[in-house]
Amino acid sequence: MAIPAFEVEFDKQGKAVDPKQLAAAIAGAEQAKASDLLVLAHGWNNDLADARALYAGLLARIEAQQAAAGPGRVLTACEVFWPSKRFTDPQLIPGGAAGLPDGTLDEATLAARLDELRAVPERLGVLVVDDQRASVVEELKALVPVLETDELAQRRFVELVRSLPPADDRQLDDASEEFFSTEPIELLRALAEPLAPPLLPEGGDQGGAAVVGGGDLGVGAGDGGAAGLGDFFQGVKAAANRLLNFLTYYEMKRRAGLVGKTGVADALRQVHEAMPRLKLHLVGHSFGGRLVTAAADALGPKVPPATLTLLQAAYSHNGLAANFDRKNHDGFFRAVLVPPRKVSGPILITCTKNDTAVGIAYPLASRLSGDAASALGDRNDPYGGMGRNGAQHLEPGTEIDTTFSFLDPVGAQYAFRPRVYNLNADEFIKGHSDIVKDEVAYALLRAVSTT
Repeated sequence: MAIPAFEVEFDKQGKAVDPKQLAAAIAGAEQAKASDLLVLAHGWNNDLADARALYAGLLARIEAQQAAAGPGRVLTACEVFWPSKRFTDPQLIPGGAAGLPDGTLDEATLAARLDELRAVPERLGVLVVDDQRASVVEELKALVPVLETDELAQRRFVELVRSLPPADDRQLDDASEEFFSTEPIELLRALAEPLAPPLLPEGGDQGGAAVVGGGDLGVGAGDGGAAGLGDFFQGVKAAANRLLNFLTYYEMKRRAGLVGKTGVADALRQVHEAMPRLKLHLVGHSFGGRLVTAAADALGPKVPPATLTLLQAAYSHNGLAANFDRKNHDGFFRAVLVPPRKVSGPILITCTKNDTAVGIAYPLASRLSGDAASALGDRNDPYGGMGRNGAQHLEPGTEIDTTFSFLDPVGAQYAFRPRVYNLNADEFIKGHSDIVKDEVAYALLRAVSTT
């Protein structure tokens, strides 16, 4: 049976682009006499076609497994569209970055990368040149020829890059605090050495490129991360390029959180008001995982989502943790698990070492914090990613359940409870975007069946 699906789009401020879309989604759920609403959020590096392809593929797998949701369930879907940004810069494609004989990055590559910063996504697939950003970009480009040798230019470069985004989403669990606070020369020095990706699986991270146009986190189609945030250039220009990568990460994670806690949360409140018995199931891929977690956090216990499913989520594996650094610092979304819980049922998190996109983003964060260890990104890294390691530093038994710790084949006898489940997906998910799977749909629906 086909699942009725309705698109709801938000702009960069988290405002609904067309309020009639939400009204249509509510009317469609009422007409279908729906018991459950799947709220789907795509990740970074999507355009409209990519996001629609992801949703169509995932919903087709869910439709094929609907019986796993249990008898009497009637599902509808709300497809969230938010202004994430696609990067096509050749520097982010394996072999596409131009290097010099001494191992440093070519000036033209860095200049081209800076040009990408002129435009910001107003809506998904709609880029608008920002005059103020364009002015900053011109000043940054003027500094590139002297970056390797001029310390004043280096300092100014960092200051200008940090002036581009608002600093209102600084966090300790993903090194964004260090991005804004570290002394400029020290920051570039920490990023100047080659960055080796952790435990690259054989064949790279190509699993989902054909489905949704490549991995997220600033990578080109087909590589899933091997060249974007993990690279082997050295020197100040390479450090500057990595700083731009982190800037882009910061801006997109901030936008995902903003859209989730404002526009999507407000929309779900309206859905709940119209249909208070309708169960809400939040499903996010990549930075969409951050978006739906932010929505759950903002909704609170008065409108608790029934389930939360994070598919290769691109945020800190400490995001739900308590006192993750033994300095009384909680993860940014810790309140989701604090009683009364903001998600009433199971929280499923797929994670795999095959996700080099998430696995490489967080070693970069470790460099920002001054940790220059050679192999980073696993669960022992304070800046590891959710999509690689799952949620870390949770209380066994009360917060996290290890009874089911693998993504299992269709037909598995899951017995999910209102706990967090880190589902190791090494066997089935072969890359950051390789999530359109029967096994994913089945696990999601088994969680739905418990609510």
